[in-house]
Order: sequence, then structure tokens, then C-alpha cells
Amino acid sequence: MGLLDAAHPALIIALAVFTGVSALLRCWIRHRTVVRVEEEHTRRVQLAVEGSAGSRRPEVVSACAELEAASRSQVPGSVPRTRSRAVRSP
Repeated sequence: MGLLDAAHPALIIALAVFTGVSALLRCWIRHRTVVRVEEEHTRRVQLAVEGSAGSRRPEVVSACAELEAASRSQVPGSVPRTRSRAVRSP
């Protein structure tokens, strides 16, 4: 019977706690990243709409949506919600 045949219970508990804490931290960081991206998107649209004339606002919002869809496809780990017209495959 060797020294490493049976792991100490405290070591097993410490590894389990570490694994759980690191998983929670990864989930929290992922969540905060999504929230921050959405806040930035909302702020950019607000700025664009505030600076546009009333009759041009639908066009501005549409252009912002296309730009945001294109930028989402470049964010690591993200899945684009819609495909831009310029990116369609034949």
C-alpha cells in the first residue's frame, strides 16, 4: 500500500471546492461579458438615434442592427443571432 493509494479527505474536499468556485467564476464572467456587450450596444444605438432626424430613425436603427450583427460574429464564443445580407452564402 503506497502513500498515494488513498487520497486524504481534506484534499478531495479542497479540489471539489476549487472546481466549484472556478466554474461559478467562469459563469459569472461569461454573464458579465454578455451584459456589458448589450449595454454597449444599447448605448451606441441611443447615441445614433439621438443624433438623427425623426424621419431617418428607422434607417439608423436598421443600420445599427446590421453593424451589431456583424460585430457579434467576430466576438469569440458568440453565436450571431441573425446573418447580415453581405455575409450570405450562395
